[in-house]
Amino acid sequence: MGAYQGTGDLLKGGRNATIGGAPVAHSTTAGAYYYQRGVLIAPTEAGADLLAVLDRRGIDRERRAIEDLERFGLTEIRYRSRRKDHETDRLVEELGGTIPVEPGYILFPATHIGGFAARRPTPAPLRAIPNQPRRGRGKGVNIGVVDLGFFDPNEAGHPRWAADGVMLDATIPLPDPAVTHYPFVGHGNAIVGILKQLAPQAAVYTSTIESRPGDAPGGTSDRFLAAAISRLLCTHRIHILVIPFGGATRLGAMPITERALEPHLESTLVIASAGNDGIDPTVYPAVDPGVVGVGAWKPAATRLGWLKKACDSVLSPATAVGTYQFAPWSNQGIASQLGAAGVAVPAPFVTAQLDVMAGTQDPPGNATLDFEGWGMFTGTSFAAPVAAGCIAGVVGGDMCPTPEALRSAAIR
Repeated sequence: MGAYQGTGDLLKGGRNATIGGAPVAHSTTAGAYYYQRGVLIAPTEAGADLLAVLDRRGIDRERRAIEDLERFGLTEIRYRSRRKDHETDRLVEELGGTIPVEPGYILFPATHIGGFAARRPTPAPLRAIPNQPRRGRGKGVNIGVVDLGFFDPNEAGHPRWAADGVMLDATIPLPDPAVTHYPFVGHGNAIVGILKQLAPQAAVYTSTIESRPGDAPGGTSDRFLAAAISRLLCTHRIHILVIPFGGATRLGAMPITERALEPHLESTLVIASAGNDGIDPTVYPAVDPGVVGVGAWKPAATRLGWLKKACDSVLSPATAVGTYQFAPWSNQGIASQLGAAGVAVPAPFVTAQLDVMAGTQDPPGNATLDFEGWGMFTGTSFAAPVAAGCIAGVVGGDMCPTPEALRSAAIR
């Protein structure tokens, strides 16, 4: 089973959906967020108080497991409840004012509340495929990407330049023509391919987010994302980190991911997708003060001058007033400090006929599509690497880019 081929229905806590072995639930008490039912996260120093509450509620030691996440100063408590309602949600709401406790939040690829990817990939017409990347850009810049899976670009027949300087930590099988795929098929490879078009001399390092058999397709947890980020940033010197995932929360922060990023925010520019819900929710990590969230402009990438002029439209919403508008499904407000091309962005894909489910902006039903090596990808997931690749092109050169240069290039 590939990283994007899971089981269960993600929408609104559908039956049989799990992440990391815990059932997926949707908040019914406050906000619109997904979480792992039966999973609680608390600061290590508050763990004893939380356990005392569970004792009083009759959730005894035989029905719970405790794991100290020492790297992050947090404790994860998993418990089996005899009740089938949203007990985790209610516990968090009741205790939030006295004990700092959060559920195990769940994230999806650049969609946070109401659906999947903005649009499934479509075959790329010849006129949209660049003959070569933007030469000489991104030299000396290390870009990190976290995602659920990356297939081998050489095995997929990607252009040579799309694989040069790409260090994959792990690979998954190529998309199987014999199965029906979710609309985020090829998600990780498209992000890497976009980066290599805009900053071909940059080094790209990937970190594959852990997934377990039976996990809901395309979803991950706060803990799994944090582990992938920490592993990447503690192994390599990363100048720009791309996070094409997001999740809504109660308080605007995912506690484990927040602590994984915190030590690196002064030296690493973190770029996250804003989400595809067409609203201005509290979305993490895009809304974090130390992270640059990126929304998608309405025009297709080719209308914005792909590939040569793509970076001219990587702008803050204030600068772009009167020139560009966000796509109606792109989150805006504090989640989108930047806008970039995110509609029909070309990227190397596969040569195959694939059956693909509908995304949130597609007509209902599956579509059988013939891909000839390239695809067109739509969503704020793909606006994020456009912004990152353009920033890498600005700061790249003979010298290692400084944090000050990265921040200056990010917000125009």
